[in-house]
Amino acid sequence: MIKMSLTGRIVTVFLVIAICFFAVFPFWWMVSTSFKPASEIYSYTPSFIPGNPTLDGYKTVFTMKTRTVDFLRWTRNSAICAFSTSFFGMLIACTGGYAISRFRFKGRSVIGYSILVAEVLPATLLILPLFMILSKLDMINSFGGLIIMYITFAVPFCTWMMKGFFDVIPLSLDEAALIDGASEFDVFFRVVLPLTLPGIAVTAFFSFIIGWNEYMFASICMRDYANWTFPVGLASFQGQYKTDWTIIMAGSVTVTLPIVTIFLALQKFLVGGMTAGAVKQ
Repeated sequence: MIKMSLTGRIVTVFLVIAICFFAVFPFWWMVSTSFKPASEIYSYTPSFIPGNPTLDGYKTVFTMKTRTVDFLRWTRNSAICAFSTSFFGMLIACTGGYAISRFRFKGRSVIGYSILVAEVLPATLLILPLFMILSKLDMINSFGGLIIMYITFAVPFCTWMMKGFFDVIPLSLDEAALIDGASEFDVFFRVVLPLTLPGIAVTAFFSFIIGWNEYMFASICMRDYANWTFPVGLASFQGQYKTDWTIIMAGSVTVTLPIVTIFLALQKFLVGGMTAGAVKQ
C-alpha cells in the first residue's frame, strides 16, 4: 500500500475536484440554460442558476408539432435506430468475437487486423463509400440504410470488445461441455454467452449510444423531416441569424436522460464488464 504525505493528499483532492468540475460543469450549464428565458441567456452577466426559471423550452420539445418540427416523432426515430443498431450489432459482434477467440482457421489474423484497422479509421472516411453503396441499393432516406451505417461503424469495436471477454473464459469449460455431449452451438449459447453478460451489457450500451446520439450519418442519409432523428431535428434550431438556445438545451437534456437512466439501471453490469476483459486468465 502506497503511503501519501499530507501535501500529496491535498493535491490529490484538489485534482479530483478539478476533474469532477470540468466533467460536470458542461452538463450543469446545459440543464441551467434549458430553464432560462432568452433575456438571461444573452445577458452580459450570465448566471449559473436561472433567475427566472421557465419551462417553455420543455413545453416546446414535448408539445410542438408542425410540418417541419415533431420532437416526439424524432425521438421515436432515434429509438428505432438505437435499439436496432444495438440488437443487430450485438448479433454480429458476439458471433464474430466468439469465432475469432475460440477457433483457429486460415485468415484469422487477417480478419483480426482488419477489424482493428476499421476501428481506428475515422468515421468520416466511411461516409462516401457507404453513401454510394446505399444509393445503389436505393436505401438513402430510409431507416434500414441508416441502421446499416450505424452497424458498420459499431461492429468493429464491439467485435474486438467481445473477443476480449471471450478470451477471459477458460477453454476447459468448452471442452468439458463438449465431452458431456454438447454441440458447438450449445457451448456458445448455454455456457460461454451467459458468462459474458457484463461484457454484453457494456458493448450493447456502446452500440445504443451510437444509434441514439449520432448526428453526422443521420444528417446526410435522412432527407425528409419525418425521418429525422432527434439530434438532426435539434440541430435545425441553430440558424444563421438566430439560435433558440432554450429549446436546444431542453432537447439536449431530454435526449441525455435515457442514456443516464440506462447507465444507472445497468451500472453493476457496466462496471463489471469494463474490467472483465482486462486480464486474461
